[in-house]
Amino acid sequence: MRSLALLVKLQLDGIFRFSEFRYAKSGKAKIAFFLRSLVPLLLAFVLYGVCYYLGQTLSKGGLAGALPVLGYLLGSLLTLIFTMIKINELLAGDDNALFLLSLPISTFWHVFLIFLRLYVVCTILVLLSNIPFLQAYLMAVSVDGGFLGRWIVGLCFTCLPITGIASLAGIFLALILCSVKNSNLLHSMIMLAVLFVMGLLVGNSIGNVSNAVSMHKDQSEIIRAICANYSFGRMYQNGVVENNGAFFFLFLVASSVWFLFFFLFMLVAYQEIVLALRAPKVYKTFSYGTQEAKTKHRALEERLWSQWIHSRSYMVSTLIGPMYALMSSAFCLLRAQEIRQFLYADCDRGRVDLVILCLLLALLGMGSSSYCGFSMEGKRHWIMESMPMEEKDMEGLLVKRNLFITIPVAVVSCIFLGIAFSFGILESLSFLLCSLAYCLLTAFYGAKIDKKFADYSMLSENQILRQSTSFFLGWLPGVAIPLLLAVGLGIGL
Repeated sequence: MRSLALLVKLQLDGIFRFSEFRYAKSGKAKIAFFLRSLVPLLLAFVLYGVCYYLGQTLSKGGLAGALPVLGYLLGSLLTLIFTMIKINELLAGDDNALFLLSLPISTFWHVFLIFLRLYVVCTILVLLSNIPFLQAYLMAVSVDGGFLGRWIVGLCFTCLPITGIASLAGIFLALILCSVKNSNLLHSMIMLAVLFVMGLLVGNSIGNVSNAVSMHKDQSEIIRAICANYSFGRMYQNGVVENNGAFFFLFLVASSVWFLFFFLFMLVAYQEIVLALRAPKVYKTFSYGTQEAKTKHRALEERLWSQWIHSRSYMVSTLIGPMYALMSSAFCLLRAQEIRQFLYADCDRGRVDLVILCLLLALLGMGSSSYCGFSMEGKRHWIMESMPMEEKDMEGLLVKRNLFITIPVAVVSCIFLGIAFSFGILESLSFLLCSLAYCLLTAFYGAKIDKKFADYSMLSENQILRQSTSFFLGWLPGVAIPLLLAVGLGIGL
């Protein structure tokens, strides 16, 4: 607990810099610290002033009714930019990064507090940008007693998915650019491109909002107008957010936030892998048919399962996708009629079924655990150094464990989906065979890819990111490829 309290204190100090002022040895140093602390205060004042002017201008232009929604959009944009810039510094470039990682604390808490630190700072940014919009809104529109409560809850949840998405995007950028010449310039150009795209989306949304306000529509109609030009806006246009369809929309929103939040926890297991000094691969061969070999083979299998169970973050990361697949398929079974009416309305049924299959494969791909088996021993177990196993035997055990996790989930999910969507025998078998084949493919691929990018050194802080190559090449394709196929098939539905 003392180490955890120290880690929390260091993270708070990273935000507010208390120790710099406390341990300043001279009056000049304290004055210099005070002047530096005025810079973020000045930036906060400028942000508040710009947002206040923008809110008053929009209010006078007839857009007062849309100010809360526009404030959330602006806060999301600020959160995206800030998080993508800061995540690299917090994970790999901070001066105290290695010191924090050396504390006797689970990496789970280290990564969680990094995320929490980003979330707190981004919430402050969103608050600073939204208070002026709220002032202009209250001066122009009469509100009920519960409006402020809903507004505060909306602020708290605005940053959560955006922080998760931006954290992942920042890590991807750092991975790609860590060994590229002029990486800082390239990173800045990418950030400008992101800012440009987000500006276009926000501008398009403001245009839709202005049309909705000019037609004297209420707040829900304004939200629908924001989504009017996007494919997912069909949920709003078809009234899914109202009456009998409201539960489906709330499930999608809540589960998406849950998914993004725990998707960041996937990086916890990833951190335990890449921050470890990997064990040398010392393989001692023996005759597999002997009783001694069978005993050691069984002992290694037991240690692999024990490693998976006791490393809670590793277990959670590999169970997120299968759990989500079971939850989603069970939900489809319970609400089969409403979901069929929504998905098959004015859409090609065959195309919708392919989208469902791709989404199921993406969730099963998240359950891959074989890609990181050779690196987990470096942190806790050092199995490969102590156990007289051949490489192929280790791969076989990793594949076996992976299939034991994913195949039962694939079978149950296919049964639930087949009943929910009234699939025929041929279509149900196709779903099942594709799912089983994908489980086999990701399991064998993950076991092969990790050893291709082995790196046993920890020469610098940037080495943390360079060691992540096997993770992104081993785990990410199993999730990203079917997900991109689902998005491609779903466009225009």
